[in-house]
Amino acid sequence: MRRARIIGVGSYHPKNLITNEELSKRIGEPISINFENKVGILQRYITGPDESTADLAYEAAIRALEMADISAKDIDLIILSTDTPEYITPPTSAIVQGRLGAINAGFFDINASCAGFAGSLAVASKMIMADDSLNKVLVIGAYNMSKFIDYNTPGLSAIFADGGGAVVLTSIEENAGFLASKFIGDGTQYDFLGIYDGGAKNPFRKDNPKDQLLTSFKPLPPDRNLKMWPPLVKEVVERAGYKVEDIDHIFFTQINKSVILEVMDTLGLDRSKATTIMEKYGYTGSACLPMALDDAVKNNRIKRGDLIVFVGSGVGFSMAASAFIY
Repeated sequence: MRRARIIGVGSYHPKNLITNEELSKRIGEPISINFENKVGILQRYITGPDESTADLAYEAAIRALEMADISAKDIDLIILSTDTPEYITPPTSAIVQGRLGAINAGFFDINASCAGFAGSLAVASKMIMADDSLNKVLVIGAYNMSKFIDYNTPGLSAIFADGGGAVVLTSIEENAGFLASKFIGDGTQYDFLGIYDGGAKNPFRKDNPKDQLLTSFKPLPPDRNLKMWPPLVKEVVERAGYKVEDIDHIFFTQINKSVILEVMDTLGLDRSKATTIMEKYGYTGSACLPMALDDAVKNNRIKRGDLIVFVGSGVGFSMAASAFIY
């Protein structure tokens, strides 16, 4: 049976480091110890004025191609997950394809907010399984939310950061690779948190540029991930023919460390089976899952044959999970 397997992983973060201590000075109030202990964010990297989403995606892609030991010309398709695109149109994947010289690759973007990468992995895998002309697919998650945050004010500036992560999938004819996926969502929650100006509904207006920033209108349910992640994980691994206790490693959206650890306890899994990277990189949205995977690979926390699960959550709201044999 034709399957899609991960053969290359790469990640990238910009050079501009802001620690919690430095951010506290900028916003004029301390980042609380409770925030550090609960959310787990100690620092973050953000882009400067000359670096944007396509740059993050390109750098992560280069590293994934190097690990896969293939050329950009070997790529048949590029799928880029982001909700901070370079432009409204053309897609950011077009820019990345051109820079890479991936002349044989088609491309498109996916915006499912921070659930986008887990969903993009499933989309790419299923396309490989269904289409024998697709043998190498590059899946990228890129996040440049600093362009939509005022880092001189309290609140969201403590959480959000920038980064890129990428995975190369290849077609195989063996019992490994992609196993199953699950998508869930509730579109009635579209108006909780987002960037609401600059699109067709509310076109860009030069008189009030702050309208283009990330804005919170309604508080996100604090226990949503606690309630919804465990049954989502259980369903996707059972659809793959496994049990929760068979999971070797799991990657959750890196928004809150204490939530991840509590979910691991609920699932009955050892906490060491979940990688967390928010302490190093902050919250990198659609890039955090591939960045966490890259961190786990580099630190030998996963090995070939392991059952791994990706779980992504984002505003809108959407969730996606994908299960693989690595």
